[in-house]
Amino acid sequence: MEEHEDLIRTLIGEAKRHPQAASLMLYEANKSMREKLVVYLQNSQPKGTVSSDIDLKASVDSFTGMLLHGMLHSSDIPNTLDYSRQCYIETCVNLFVRGISTLPLKEAGGSVDSPATR
Repeated sequence: MEEHEDLIRTLIGEAKRHPQAASLMLYEANKSMREKLVVYLQNSQPKGTVSSDIDLKASVDSFTGMLLHGMLHSSDIPNTLDYSRQCYIETCVNLFVRGISTLPLKEAGGSVDSPATR
């Protein structure tokens, strides 16, 4: 996302003027990665590591939205955050994994509260 931040910001800025085009572009840009992650998670469900009672497409979209928000937020006002970009990313991953996992908390993902990631 950081590689294409300027394009993403332009697309978001123009979305109200051209909502259908913006939606299509965002969908197409994210489609391949989204589909791969959904398939990966679907393959993990029979193994019992990913909850079978969760909508994986909505979960992946929520995760992507968190990452997008973090990219936009940290580059807008980086000096006002009380945590590092790395801490934010690790926290998003941690929340996502814990939210879809059937594993006990300790196995699902460790804490990102270490001072090194702040």
